[in-house]
Amino acid sequence: MTKAASGKTTSNGADTSRRKPASFRVEDVEIVMAPEPEPLPGTPETEAEVAGLPKLERGLRWGSIFIGALGSLIGLLASLWLYDYVLALIARDDWIGWVAVVLLALVLLALLMIILRELAGLMRLGRLDKIRHEADSAARQNDKPLAIDVTRRLKRFYRGRDDLAWGMQRLAEHENDIMNAEELLRLSERTLVAPLDPVARSIVASSAKRVSVVTAVSPNALVDMMFVAAQNLRMLRKLATLYGARPGFFSLMKLARMVVTHIVLTGGIALGDDVIQQLVGHGLTARLSRKLGEGVFNGALTTRIGIATIDVCRPLPYIEQQRPRFRELVAEVAGLN
Repeated sequence: MTKAASGKTTSNGADTSRRKPASFRVEDVEIVMAPEPEPLPGTPETEAEVAGLPKLERGLRWGSIFIGALGSLIGLLASLWLYDYVLALIARDDWIGWVAVVLLALVLLALLMIILRELAGLMRLGRLDKIRHEADSAARQNDKPLAIDVTRRLKRFYRGRDDLAWGMQRLAEHENDIMNAEELLRLSERTLVAPLDPVARSIVASSAKRVSVVTAVSPNALVDMMFVAAQNLRMLRKLATLYGARPGFFSLMKLARMVVTHIVLTGGIALGDDVIQQLVGHGLTARLSRKLGEGVFNGALTTRIGIATIDVCRPLPYIEQQRPRFRELVAEVAGLN
């Protein structure tokens, strides 16, 4: 029988082992690598040094210094020009000099009032935030002295409002008869904050409806974005004013940052097609046009921002009243209620 598999013989009996080339294993060969030469003293190591560039240390940024100095110089020159121009007008003895004096006084007065309004808006927004956090702490810990302090500061905060006069009177009549911290906060919420909640809900619903309609009929995406941003800022201002913040420009920007932070922390930014389909139905969503679907989505997003703004601006936590439900408001905006 032929032993072809063993590689010894073939069918004619010839021995093929002598014709097999010699083999060796790589691991038996010792490869000696030349040692890596050590760098000589003064030899450049970095790419900058190889290119002949000096090694710069991180510190002063000359570009930032140049831009800052140039901006300051331009501002100084403009101020000097305006100063000399106003002095030249004031130095005139005719009516133009007196008009310049009056206009300068009006400019300074308006600038002062704007600064005071911005500071007042920031302070009132901070007071709202502090009252809300301390009220939440008093309700959780059943701290009666802290609840009394929160109630007093809330009364001072809403002093002079005609729409809350009846609630202020009722709170003053019954606040001394309550021994529990939670019940005192409940009474404060019922008399001072609860009358504002339906108005806040209507503001959010009307803003969301307006955004939905305009987005659905607008042919330009840039116009949609600008309108949605302006409408949301207007809604933030109205809600903050309703709860007593009265924001200016900088306080409105701070409120917008607080609202975005609140949405991110509470996980309420997840709005997608599945949420809209659960609200208005799968069949209706499938038959909606693209623009109408964008309108529904933008309205839902405005509703979410409005609810978060109420949470941020409301001076008391929800103790007795119910927080606005997102699905109910979106269904109301979509006209399904």
